[in-house]
Amino acid sequence: MRIPPARIASCVPLVLAAALATTVTGQQKPPVPRSDFGKFETLVVQQRGGLSPDGAWIAYGINRGNRENELRIAPVRGGSTTTVPYGTQPAFSTDSRYAAYAIGYSEAEEEKLREQKKPVHRKLGILTLATGTTATIDGIETFAFNASGSHLAMKRYASERSAPAEPAAGASEDPVGSTLIVRHLESGRDMTFGNVTEFAWQDEGALLALVIGAPDKTGNGVQLHDPRSGTVRVLDSAAETYSGLAWRKEADDLAVLRTRSDEGREGPTHVALAWRDVASSQAASTYDPTVEKDFPAGMRTVAFRRPSWSEDGKVVFLGIKKWDEKIRGDKSKTDNDGEPEKAEEPAGVEVWHAKDVDVMPRQKINARNDRQRNLLAAWHLESNRLVQLGTDVHERVMPVPRQPIAYAAHWPQYAMQRTIGRPAADLFLIDLATGARTPLKQRVADQYVQVSPGGRYILYLEADHFWTIDTATRATVNITRGVTTSFINRESDVAVPQKPPFGVAGWTAKDEAVILYDKFDLWRVAADGSGAVRLTSGAADEIRHRYVRLDPDEEWIDTSKPIYLSLFAPWTKKSGYARLHADTKQVERLVFLDKSVDRLARAEDADVYSYVVQAFDDPADAMVGGPSLSDAKAVTATNPFFGDYAWGRAELVDYKSDKGERLQGALFYPAAYEPGRKYPMVVYMYERLSDSLHRWTSPSPLAPYNASVFTSQGYFYFQPDIVFRPREPGLSVVECVGPAVRKVVAMGLADPARIGIIGHSWGGFDTVFLATNTKLFAAGVAGAPITNLVSNYGNHHWSGGIAETDHIETGQQRMEVPIWEDLPAYIRNSAVFGISSMTTPLLLAFGDNDGTVHWHQGVEYYNIARRARKDVVMLVYNGEDHGLRRKPNQIDYQQRILQWFGHYLKGEPAVPWITDGVSHLERQREVERLKGKKGTS
Repeated sequence: MRIPPARIASCVPLVLAAALATTVTGQQKPPVPRSDFGKFETLVVQQRGGLSPDGAWIAYGINRGNRENELRIAPVRGGSTTTVPYGTQPAFSTDSRYAAYAIGYSEAEEEKLREQKKPVHRKLGILTLATGTTATIDGIETFAFNASGSHLAMKRYASERSAPAEPAAGASEDPVGSTLIVRHLESGRDMTFGNVTEFAWQDEGALLALVIGAPDKTGNGVQLHDPRSGTVRVLDSAAETYSGLAWRKEADDLAVLRTRSDEGREGPTHVALAWRDVASSQAASTYDPTVEKDFPAGMRTVAFRRPSWSEDGKVVFLGIKKWDEKIRGDKSKTDNDGEPEKAEEPAGVEVWHAKDVDVMPRQKINARNDRQRNLLAAWHLESNRLVQLGTDVHERVMPVPRQPIAYAAHWPQYAMQRTIGRPAADLFLIDLATGARTPLKQRVADQYVQVSPGGRYILYLEADHFWTIDTATRATVNITRGVTTSFINRESDVAVPQKPPFGVAGWTAKDEAVILYDKFDLWRVAADGSGAVRLTSGAADEIRHRYVRLDPDEEWIDTSKPIYLSLFAPWTKKSGYARLHADTKQVERLVFLDKSVDRLARAEDADVYSYVVQAFDDPADAMVGGPSLSDAKAVTATNPFFGDYAWGRAELVDYKSDKGERLQGALFYPAAYEPGRKYPMVVYMYERLSDSLHRWTSPSPLAPYNASVFTSQGYFYFQPDIVFRPREPGLSVVECVGPAVRKVVAMGLADPARIGIIGHSWGGFDTVFLATNTKLFAAGVAGAPITNLVSNYGNHHWSGGIAETDHIETGQQRMEVPIWEDLPAYIRNSAVFGISSMTTPLLLAFGDNDGTVHWHQGVEYYNIARRARKDVVMLVYNGEDHGLRRKPNQIDYQQRILQWFGHYLKGEPAVPWITDGVSHLERQREVERLKGKKGTS
């Protein structure tokens, strides 16, 4: 209807009011319902940011809570996107003309194949980038482009055949060969090879090496294919098994192993073959350990360690180990009638001895690795000599790059201490020509030892300082003495005397200097100890600067060119990137946002850069631009429906612990938050979590501790930082979490009568301790918690096989000393001893196959709490480990958590399992009903 001009002025207020009312109504978006969780997307970025070598294309994954995942390949400058349902492992050809990727199946398709007892074999997709045309090849297990990008090798799955899960000691399972297809991508022509067990392209060249493994070994050997001419050359052939193809980097040198068996020995030994300039060379250098006189007696070469080349191509490194005799049954005993006695059935017994360095569960888990432990040896090609370098399988021996030496970190004498979290080793240099050892340093923390790229120095940490050893002169120098900063994180709450360093960025050209981190900055420290220069000025603004390695193959940091740095402000959580001009020490800030900015990458052959930006209320997307990053534009658009829903926001909360330490917490607001209203709050704990303030989290029906799920359900979700005092893990939680919660309550946001706590594993420990030692919380949920440090001290970390004495003394519990040295500390920091005063209703959850925290920790707590008439419920998921893996269990656990908190924090009616439990027979009937429903659907 048209309005007369004379009436327009008088109608304006009414029109504006109506418009405002409509706008407000239109902005009342709904929070995300649980039924929509599954469609939300998480961005998956590949190596080098997913960029093609020329920077013109990007490949990235989209993962969804409903597992309807896909791969997308798109032009950076805009254009048509190729979407591949269930695509993974994208790779671009080096000429940026093609992309290849694996193609999987939906959950339903995989389940159907398994029900039909068919193998789940992936397909391969090939995309021609210029035209958008695709080709699909069934049944491809592995694939690789050649160095120029002209050809693609595609290996089919081997035929199914049964094999023992754990071969007998020394046994060898011959690999099963399959078809290899080599496609010339431009013409589409294929060349096919049968019975291929291994293939390897040169990294800088055109040649393809193949290992042939036929079922009867007829025709076995090593072949060389040149796709430019189409020629195939047999390098070696025998009715033996070949393995371990190894090209020398940027060279035409190739090595491989060929088996040689002995009927009286366990497993084969191996003849080593090596070709120098294999494109033109016909003869191989051969080392046969069964005939060479210098080979150590009673030993064999092994295929567990793949051959590797020295940089100059004069040495091939091999693995050797003891060659055991075959185990034979005792047939010499006879009964009274002269007949051979029947073999006695062996006893089912294990001998657990106090002198065992590794406890029996660890030995069983590591049995395969222990059988494959071997000693490094150097095969000198020109003299055809083999020199044993390793002396003990329980040591680490590594060739020193570009030098005729190796170094050893030898620790058998410290083996028991290493098992309780106190690693140490003695350092030696080894002459490759003779095997002679020179002692360097005793009792160093070998986890911090590294060799410079040029092999001139060995760097190690001792007494809060970095030291170098000159590998030529053996001179040892404290290179950080007198530097006016600390390279050690003395604020760390790890329970070992040597606090960890902030880290090593890398080495400058010719090993002249090492670039070290202090708390905020980079320092160039001369490797000979002659001086140090600070390269950045992050301490002034409390912004952490760290080097970004953009080239995965980089050996030295080239400080003559601008280098990229990541930026992070610990107290504001801003992040971004800068460019350092090392010669002038000028730091050029490129991007610095009040968001999470990370994953900077560079295209291999172009000055094209990508990084990811996200926030709690801004889904993660990839940005692509030039070297300055200032022109970067979003090239992905995940969660396009995000704007249809109400969403929360993130806020940083500052507080102090009861001990006066400055701490922070990440607070996430409920969706559709109304100012002035007090909300229920769920507090999630682990250790330090506030750095996750700007992390986008897709709501998922499978994630039990998901921030976006809780905010969509009308909760504040709070993640406070926790710092731990030695021997007081439980009390530290109280000292940190209590003040954090009280701070949020004082802000007028959370209802103090409706606050819940939740955590898993170590966060579960936090939860049960707070539930029994404070009155702050209306309900708690603890997944797989440690509840009793006393009983758990004598337990095992069953998944890793280690004794819990390590984890408790020097791991997360930080108890420092064994239980008999401070039993009161173990008791006062164990939740079970506070159950009598517990007032917090507590939901426990365990998998009954938990290999990290034994589920009896839950049984112990449940039984004591039940006896004390406390409000406790325990969920036990059959067959599950430390984290739930089965989708139905994941969905069930999340739903029960929301029901638990819904009742205790929101006042929702309690579902029957909360008030009355579920009997075994009732659960059986429920399962049968659900199975019947599935069968009729």
